[in-house]
Amino acid sequence: MNKRKLDSLLWENIPIDNFIVSEHSDINQENLDDVFWDDVDELRVTRDDNYNISLSCVRYLNQYKEKKQRPTVNKREFTPGETIPRGKLEIKIFDDYTVTFEPMYCDGYVSKLDKTNYKLSCYRVEGKNSKTSSVIKEWILNGSQSGLYFCGNSKFEYKVEGSVSGVYGDLEFPLKQELEEQEYIGKFIHLRYKDTAFDIHYVGNNYGPSWSTNLSISYFEKYGRIPSIEERKQIREYLSFFIGKRLMYIGESSFDENGNQIGFVMENPKTYGFDIKKECMFGAKAPIRNATSVLQNYFDTIQKYIDPFSELYVKLDFDSLFSSYWYAQKVNQPMDLPILSAALENLKRKWYEEVALNPETVLMDKKDFSKRIKQIKALVETQFAGTEYVERMKRSVEGMNRMSVSEQLTHFFEGIDMVIGKKEKKALQARNFSAHGSFTGDNIDYEEQFMISQVYQCILVRVILKLLKYDGNYIDYGTIGYPEKNINCPSGNENP
Repeated sequence: MNKRKLDSLLWENIPIDNFIVSEHSDINQENLDDVFWDDVDELRVTRDDNYNISLSCVRYLNQYKEKKQRPTVNKREFTPGETIPRGKLEIKIFDDYTVTFEPMYCDGYVSKLDKTNYKLSCYRVEGKNSKTSSVIKEWILNGSQSGLYFCGNSKFEYKVEGSVSGVYGDLEFPLKQELEEQEYIGKFIHLRYKDTAFDIHYVGNNYGPSWSTNLSISYFEKYGRIPSIEERKQIREYLSFFIGKRLMYIGESSFDENGNQIGFVMENPKTYGFDIKKECMFGAKAPIRNATSVLQNYFDTIQKYIDPFSELYVKLDFDSLFSSYWYAQKVNQPMDLPILSAALENLKRKWYEEVALNPETVLMDKKDFSKRIKQIKALVETQFAGTEYVERMKRSVEGMNRMSVSEQLTHFFEGIDMVIGKKEKKALQARNFSAHGSFTGDNIDYEEQFMISQVYQCILVRVILKLLKYDGNYIDYGTIGYPEKNINCPSGNENP
């Protein structure tokens, strides 16, 4: 495959230049009937300018080849709202090597005298054989050198210090390992995770585009085990939070115990529709200080909270939380506030369900309340007799015992021992203004609007840190100058 150095990852080594050759028999397909796969001459896989997977599928026509019946139109047209059938394609390349395209879509085709060029799109491509992986290297866009503090040496040593040393099975850390110059640039960071461990590398522009800080997260069976796909996603979310940038997974390479590559994954980066280059060049907003002078403390913190984060991830639906958190940072202000608010309210709802202190979010004991409102309900029946609103009014009376959203948040903040300041209360209220269209017009104070959004982001950061039982300092982006504050000190210039 013809590749340009900065537009494709060097690890995306396709076994042969064209997946499909004429009369290829080992092809299984689902719901891609528009493509005559048994008569396709080539299927090329590359990355486009937005790093999405790009497919080129061509069938050459000539007088010696049997021609199948084709529509007379040059291009297939889809009507608005029509669902494009999802497809799956499996191609057996070697005796024990299969490449799978899924989900895959046929968006149409263009027919000419000499060839038919199909328009295909695919979210994920996976090649693998039956061997068990001993090493998996994930490939990441949108990393940050700050915080993880990678060096720019052409050669480096595997070096682990302080809190990240330890013993895993028969292996004892710190270890030292030197790699070939063309393989990696930078230095390892080694972190423990539950009953295993993993490494992070800064891999430089040789392994990704120049407009991104490119990382690799490596998992070794010899460290204990290779975490599941779900666990590895949690690890990426955790690192993204503390780095201050959303790490974008774009695939992985797998190797056997002898270091031979036995599989690969190509996946579209999740960009939420935003420009990937701009996102990768955007600065990091780390929640805690990560300068060189405090590097050891930073590593201690990253190591300390990774397991508690994993324990809370599913329980409190951190998946939804971080999807909203990163998306809101790309949305025009003040419309980021309803998104951040929805994330906070969903987190609060999951917390009520899990801590079971007051899962029904009522103000007082339900039995006691039911006794107290008997006379009121009887009065409702008398006063609204003969109207269609009797049952509705009775339900309204019963609903008086339910906390409002604001009361639920207040109780939630108290439950996690988090003091809310004046600026934070103002940010929580501002969500209502933006959601109902009151944050518009020519008299908007855009500086204040910016700081309100910053404060709301800090509220979510403080909540996450509090749930992790973090007791150190955070960076207050809601105050000019971005000072460090203790986690118990609210965001903004004013005290509570």
